[in-house]
Amino acid sequence: MPPEGYTTITISDSFANKLTRIMARHDCSSYAEAIKYAVDTTLVEEDETTIRELVQLLAELVNEVDE
Repeated sequence: MPPEGYTTITISDSFANKLTRIMARHDCSSYAEAIKYAVDTTLVEEDETTIRELVQLLAELVNEVDE
């Protein structure tokens, strides 16, 4: 049973291999740190995508107004 505030997960061997690569590349000391790194990176990329989409939408609106 995990400590309070933590959850146990089961992952496939191939996913464990990917996490091991993340651990090695980004100096993570555990699978938990590697998972946190991967999740944080994904969330940042999603936020950046949203910002890019917003900028693109605004650019399109400006072009429509200029026409």
